[in-house]
Amino acid sequence: MLILSAFVLLRKGVLVEMAFADSKYAKAPKYPLKLAGALSLSSAIFLSAYFGEYNLISSAMLASAILGGWYLYYGFDPRVDKIKAYSSDASAQRILALIAESQKRVENIYNYAQKTPSKDVAHLMHEVADGFSNIIEHIEIDPDDYNLARKYLVSYLVELESMSEHFSKLDIKERTQEMKEEFVELLNTTIEKLNKQYKKLVDDDILDLDIKMSVMKKRFKNEE
Repeated sequence: MLILSAFVLLRKGVLVEMAFADSKYAKAPKYPLKLAGALSLSSAIFLSAYFGEYNLISSAMLASAILGGWYLYYGFDPRVDKIKAYSSDASAQRILALIAESQKRVENIYNYAQKTPSKDVAHLMHEVADGFSNIIEHIEIDPDDYNLARKYLVSYLVELESMSEHFSKLDIKERTQEMKEEFVELLNTTIEKLNKQYKKLVDDDILDLDIKMSVMKKRFKNEE
């Protein structure tokens, strides 16, 4: 039972670690699943050896060898947060939670687009998802812009995800041309808004950098 538990924990731990590795910023896994799996396996080996033909010391050494081999081959769980870009741990928790939730919603829109028979609508749904993805990636890189982009992810993304789901589930025969045109118009408006917002976020960063460089040049000039 302990051996089975060890590899179940290992599998879950590896999946959590992969998600952590794929994120630019993330909290370290809450539970050390890989470590728990290693301890579970080494405990099983220790008990099997001790109640078999080995004495206490030999059993402990064998269990330690298993633990060391596990570490060398699989490693243990990440314990250091990747949140240095955030101003505080509290803000990191809030921003990372929104990013994770938003990424799932964007993925849902991509999936709904694939289920939509109308190719032109599906293409626009993909563009909408791409637009939201750009904003999410920007927040990951520059968390200071969180408040500027928050409403797009908290409000607009949630609504677009819901509408995309409903549209993808409707039977093609029930889709009136008028409703389709309205949805297409809404998607086009959303794409335009997302592109403008993303450009604004980038332009603000460029302006901020330009100001910092100007200040630095003035300081150098004053020191001459």
